[in-house]
Amino acid sequence: MKKFVLGLTLLLLAALAFGQHELIVPSATSFDDLLNATIAGDTTAAGERNDSLRVYVLERNGVYFANSSIRNDTWPLIIIAQEGEGNLPMIFQTPTAEATNGFDLFRIKGNCHLENLVYVGFVESDTAAIAKIGNSLVRSDAAGFDIVIKNCIVSQTQGQFIRTQHATRKVELRNNIFANMGDLGRSNFGAGKGIDFRDTSCDSAILVNNTWVNFQDRIIRHRSSTAAINNFIFDHNTVINGMSYHGTLALGYVGDYVQITNNFWYDTFLAGQDTDAVRQSEFNECEEQDDFGFSKMTWISSVPNDTTAWNVKSNYYSVSAAVQNFYNTVMTADHAFKGEGIPLTSHIEGKSGVEAFVKEAIDVVDRPEPMIAMATWYRKPIADGGAGKTKATDNFNRTTDDYDRATYEYLLNTLNLSYPTTTAAYTGGTDGKPVGDLNWFGMDVAIDHSDEILPTGFSLEQNYPNPFNPTTKIGFTLEKAGEISLTVYNLLGQAVALPVAENLKAGRHEISFDASHLANGVYFYQLRSGKQAITRKMLLMK
Repeated sequence: MKKFVLGLTLLLLAALAFGQHELIVPSATSFDDLLNATIAGDTTAAGERNDSLRVYVLERNGVYFANSSIRNDTWPLIIIAQEGEGNLPMIFQTPTAEATNGFDLFRIKGNCHLENLVYVGFVESDTAAIAKIGNSLVRSDAAGFDIVIKNCIVSQTQGQFIRTQHATRKVELRNNIFANMGDLGRSNFGAGKGIDFRDTSCDSAILVNNTWVNFQDRIIRHRSSTAAINNFIFDHNTVINGMSYHGTLALGYVGDYVQITNNFWYDTFLAGQDTDAVRQSEFNECEEQDDFGFSKMTWISSVPNDTTAWNVKSNYYSVSAAVQNFYNTVMTADHAFKGEGIPLTSHIEGKSGVEAFVKEAIDVVDRPEPMIAMATWYRKPIADGGAGKTKATDNFNRTTDDYDRATYEYLLNTLNLSYPTTTAAYTGGTDGKPVGDLNWFGMDVAIDHSDEILPTGFSLEQNYPNPFNPTTKIGFTLEKAGEISLTVYNLLGQAVALPVAENLKAGRHEISFDASHLANGVYFYQLRSGKQAITRKMLLMK
């Protein structure tokens, strides 16, 4: 079982950060006792939030249901577990009888912070409920906000767990299990992802000490992007049981920095390297071709550029005997099929700071069966009841063709992705630690509660986007109403703009700053209220 660790000091820090804004939400007593109704109803008679810095605290051993999306508009949505002993609180999606499909649980127009929770996209004890499996855990409806998920178990989605429809400031995922991505009964192989950035930008995507198990498509989809993931960190993740239909990390446009380090990959490209026009249509952004002149299939790809700094080191992978046997069987009949595939494009491999992936024969203590049945069904001709190497799902049978869909009880109590201490991977990390999610080895992993998303009485957020040209958004939070000023200074300390100077109410505020009248360069912006002041830096690049 994965070990979720919170030290006493960290708990105290969390308590101090959340403080008086907490609202304890009692466990549900029936399917009609809804978390979405509780949060939507937390308003004054005038329709304002009772507390713009509210923290919803779910009870240990509690069970919660939601039958429609939970929405926030500029205020931070923060849901955490109650301190103390007991099982993590569980949230289940339960669509109404009239609903034809699942839904996105959180539709956000503000920051979103989830911590120490279990989420399941349908009630697994109801065998028919999968027909309305949830679409997403979090979906953004506005630009410039953060999505932070820590110490959670997140399972069962039809589409993806996170979908950013708008430019995002930060997506930070630490110490989570993400499982069961995709359902061919509701969608096709283009669904079943971890994070779908679509064609939007993200300033920082930080994915550390997570486990990704059972995914049909990609962990990251940033295809057809028009702006970059500026900083991407994928460190100490365990990635296991993936079809990787259109790849594993499809990064699209990338910006300043990409780090892919200390990860353990196990049976993660089961669909294999192939000549398959349907799959290859979404491998084209790397601008590289295979031996047959088609788009090269690799686990990790990006749109080529000569400016990104790459750090790709200490990644180990393994192919199980069962999956290798599947590869051998297919290769006997189809000589164009190349089995496990290539981790990196030539463009990435040729960069300074990039090392090749290390293959080692490694097995883990307990995991779901690899997706061989699904991969076999995909290649089977349509006339024989298969997909015929298409995205058609008319012949799909959940009983015989689905992957080994792990229940939440299995994820909580049985899944164990640790491996022997005698392997090279056990000390193969750049830090001398095991590669993969360190939680499987009982290693304490610090949880940082200093995120800007946490409610504080007086805070100033990093502007977004940054760098910017010529407009940017600046968010700040006030615990008390009062006179405040927001001033922009140049490097000489001269005030060059005063975007805000007025009496504002308590809560979060956001302004748009137009710097079209200023020259390129570094500027500082300072929020001041009485004797309190916070200053941050921003970069204007026209």
